[in-house]
Amino acid sequence: MITELTFPALSPTMSEGTLVTWRVKPGDVIKSGQVVAEIQTDKAVAEWESPEGGTVRELLVAAGSVVKVNTISAIVTSKGEDITAALAAAKKTNEALVTAPAAEAAAQTSGAPKPAPNFAATPAPAKPAQVKKGPRVSPVAARIAAEHGLDLTRIAGSGPDGRIVRADVERAVKDGSAKAGGGPAAPIKPKIKVLRADAADQTLPMSPMRGVIAQRLQASKQQLPHFYVEDTVDAAFLHSLRDQLKLLDGVRVTTNDLIVRACALALRAHPRLNATFDGKAVTQFDSADISIAVALPDGLITPIVRQAHGKSVRQISDEIRVLAKKAQDGKLAPGEFQGGSFTISNLGATGIAAFSAIINPPQVAILAVGAIRDAAVVKDGQVVAGKTMRLTLSADHRAVDGADAAAFMKTLRELLEAPATLLV
Repeated sequence: MITELTFPALSPTMSEGTLVTWRVKPGDVIKSGQVVAEIQTDKAVAEWESPEGGTVRELLVAAGSVVKVNTISAIVTSKGEDITAALAAAKKTNEALVTAPAAEAAAQTSGAPKPAPNFAATPAPAKPAQVKKGPRVSPVAARIAAEHGLDLTRIAGSGPDGRIVRADVERAVKDGSAKAGGGPAAPIKPKIKVLRADAADQTLPMSPMRGVIAQRLQASKQQLPHFYVEDTVDAAFLHSLRDQLKLLDGVRVTTNDLIVRACALALRAHPRLNATFDGKAVTQFDSADISIAVALPDGLITPIVRQAHGKSVRQISDEIRVLAKKAQDGKLAPGEFQGGSFTISNLGATGIAAFSAIINPPQVAILAVGAIRDAAVVKDGQVVAGKTMRLTLSADHRAVDGADAAAFMKTLRELLEAPATLLV
């Protein structure tokens, strides 16, 4: 039997991906369920498992290529069948799925007009000699290069249009050929970099992840009637509790972990916020499955703490740490970031006072968290030194009313101002 392995869609929004590396080669005998390749989707790097066993006869897609979903990527046979006709048919089928560069493909997939000149896939033709492109690199490759102190300008990319992919960086790590510092000594950098030397303009194509983020958030902002509810929390006890928990051996709890726990309890009390809306019906969830926004070099991803209402602060902390590490490594499984009933985006670590977040559809709400700051607060009629934290809820007015959002924020504030309740 001849089996065609077609490039899979590993997330609901995926229309194409990068085949990072093959784990097999022609002639290898594989089993059903065996990993045959690594794929970089619009969200993460995932493993591709073969649905059938047999002998790998032909690989039709090169490692590092950007590939459209359903492209025939390999041919596997069970008994050494003649694949001449199947190979010809597969190549003909694939001709209709020739992949465009990432920025152009994102525009074609979304049905949007061509990107503005800033984001074109090629430099402006008027002065091609003056534009010097920096190395094109995938997010995973960039992270690995940074971890090993590699100079990307010394690495030859094997991906489309010379893009540096994971395999290129891993090869450079092994042979040590791209270690930074081999050239002239770098100038001493100030602690806060506010000045830099002039450099040539760069035209940066949209990566698959950035293209999907742009498409989804543009649609969210245009199609969802956002409204915002802001509140200020007296964070003195919350800050103190976090510091006390740090004194316990083996306990590493952050303010965000406490906020996740508080949101989970508040969502159970206000299920209209713990919901999704598909345009026809609202689905209210019993379980508080909270998506946590994690920043990546090329965008962001929202791994999910499932059933957060039933987990202790310590369990939530441990789970978030594992999920965040997998997100940074590009190793999240689809089930770890698809779904969720509510999202938290926390920029407190950057010192930002407050911001408004864009809803992640089909969810109906997202909470934006600012930093805990020293502030003058009024207690018992007296102005005293204290700590405050600002929260901004973005809600979809089609499914949530102002009273619902206000009630949720009131419960959340009460929980955070009496944080010992979060440990029960």
